[in-house]
Amino acid sequence: MNVSTSLEIVAAPLGKPLISIYITNYIMVMLSFMILVFSLPSIVLNILNVYIFINTKLDSVTVCFISLALSDFSAMLLISITASFSIIAAFSASWGRNLPTMSYVFAFLFLLLLDMSSATTTYIAVQRGLCVAFPFLTRHAFNKNRSLIICVSISIVILALTLPRFATFKLKTIPNPSDNKTTLIVFEYFDSWVTFDSFSMIFMKTLITLTEWATMVICAVAISFGMRSSMKLKQKSNSYSSQNHSEADSKKGREEKEESRKKESKESLVVKQSLVVVLLHVILTTPRVFASLYKVFEPRFTLGGQYNNFFFVFCNCINFTDSINAFANFFVYLTFNSKFRSYFSTHVYNRLVKN
Repeated sequence: MNVSTSLEIVAAPLGKPLISIYITNYIMVMLSFMILVFSLPSIVLNILNVYIFINTKLDSVTVCFISLALSDFSAMLLISITASFSIIAAFSASWGRNLPTMSYVFAFLFLLLLDMSSATTTYIAVQRGLCVAFPFLTRHAFNKNRSLIICVSISIVILALTLPRFATFKLKTIPNPSDNKTTLIVFEYFDSWVTFDSFSMIFMKTLITLTEWATMVICAVAISFGMRSSMKLKQKSNSYSSQNHSEADSKKGREEKEESRKKESKESLVVKQSLVVVLLHVILTTPRVFASLYKVFEPRFTLGGQYNNFFFVFCNCINFTDSINAFANFFVYLTFNSKFRSYFSTHVYNRLVKN
């Protein structure tokens, strides 16, 4: 026997809902507008991210940022579509009756791309964390080609883990006797896939999400402590070397110190850039981690459950934080990456001002 579930925002079937239908519809419209405020500019900004990084020097770090920008661009494109659908459906447009179901389908693709972005950010955290903690051992471990292979492999693995999820449901049209039109508001789970669907949601949306989040937190802490220890060591080294240099070697020593200081400053900015990107992702994906855990321990917090309306609202709140995350990365690169900032100023900003 198939299990049919409505995709509409409805009254809870198993008791009193946490949020009424009226409040839910109002919050959903407000959140959808807020999402569009960040997701639409994010589309443009992530195109700029890809364009600028491709035209600057490619290395293991920029390859990861390009992969992250591509995932964020695609995700923001889809989330902008679903947010627009929510706004249209809220005003009860007759031709928008199928939009809730279409939003659900787009949400699958959107979540797939977010999983890719999260996995790529985790790799960035691991890469920078190892480079800071074990600089000599990992000096040649990460390069452009290896990072490209890893980023592509991450996308393939996430896609392979997610695609079977699409086979667990099908879209179905049902007739509406009031106007003799069909409405696409139902999906059906096949009996043979119900078990797999539950496993997929627990594994993909809970276990992997928690593992990635915890890994990024650990790596961020390791990077912070590593940078602090490195700075203290360099200060002691500089103090010791300045005491043992003769006056004849002072000029040459100052030049060497200045060159070394510039190189260390660039390396430090690269690490800080990665650290800020990771910290932003950790902070803004915390609601997603909370929702994953809450869904495991509270079965009513699901589509069609007693907390159906709360589920819709909370998912839209998560989409809002995800759109902020995709929006903010551009400004992180602009702040910490001198090559990115220089290329943007010369080839993008100046051209726009002249035109």
